[in-house]
Amino acid sequence: MARFEYKAMDSAGNETSGIVEAETENDALNQIGRQGLYVTSIHKAHLGTMLRQRWNEQKELRRKYAEQRRAETRRKHPRQRLVVRYKDGQIRYGVCFALNPRETGFHLDAMTREGTATGETIQVRFNDLKAVFQVKSFDGHFDSHQKYPEYHPEGGERVCEFQDGEIVRGFTLQPYNTEDQRFFLIPDDSSSNNISMLIERSALAHVYTPEEYEAKRLRDIEERSKDDGAGDMTHEESMGDFYFETRNYPAALEQYKAATKAQPRSNRLRKKILATEYNIAVQFIKRRDYEKALAGMQKILEADPSNPHARKKASQLRRIIEKEKHRQPSE
Repeated sequence: MARFEYKAMDSAGNETSGIVEAETENDALNQIGRQGLYVTSIHKAHLGTMLRQRWNEQKELRRKYAEQRRAETRRKHPRQRLVVRYKDGQIRYGVCFALNPRETGFHLDAMTREGTATGETIQVRFNDLKAVFQVKSFDGHFDSHQKYPEYHPEGGERVCEFQDGEIVRGFTLQPYNTEDQRFFLIPDDSSSNNISMLIERSALAHVYTPEEYEAKRLRDIEERSKDDGAGDMTHEESMGDFYFETRNYPAALEQYKAATKAQPRSNRLRKKILATEYNIAVQFIKRRDYEKALAGMQKILEADPSNPHARKKASQLRRIIEKEKHRQPSE
């Protein structure tokens, strides 16, 4: 039995090629003809040709197997709705099937904040990120009656402080390991919009236990009270601290400004006002209102030109705004 390499055309005029086994060349021609093909050339196959065909067949089998595995993964894992936050302040929305923190990144099928697919697939690298949030909805408005994925954390509670000053709190999905480059954090409030958070360690300033964080807060309060030798805080300042801790920054700012009437030269109040204005500007970033966020950062820099966080954010925001302008279609 010999092997014959051939080239042929089908009835639609498409070219094809292959190798068949037959006793003679005529038998090979008959065998190819029964497939509805018109032979344009035929000769005995060389060893190199047969090895190349075998390699191509194995390659095709591997491709089909990989595609089958991807299809099985998609059936087992529903698409995750993700908010991707970068270290430079950018925020992207989209969906993917699964996040593997041991990989270098993942592919995100991009969507708008309103949930409309853009048709763009983005390659995301973990090293560029601050965190990835699996959410119930992009805009924070979700159906509380709908069933969402639930995770059962195996690790303890941690308080994560990012380099930009933001604080997130939750339980680690796996036992906490300081050597992990990134780790999943499950929010302690199941009614929040966040389902899980993948925290990128390179974006963190510190990770605390709840006890360590409370001790830090007490030290910070003591240090702030000694800043300018002020006595007891006014009611307005205390209310401002309460609103700040609950992240109601506009209300906190209103109370701090009211407190300055009694203590107009208080350095402590000045720092609290700047910290509050910074967090208000960060909230504008989360809403993708970059113009208002930049205005807020510039206001902080007018009062405190050496503020490193505001200076860094302002620079990032200018780049983002410039990119947004280039993306807009010209009229």
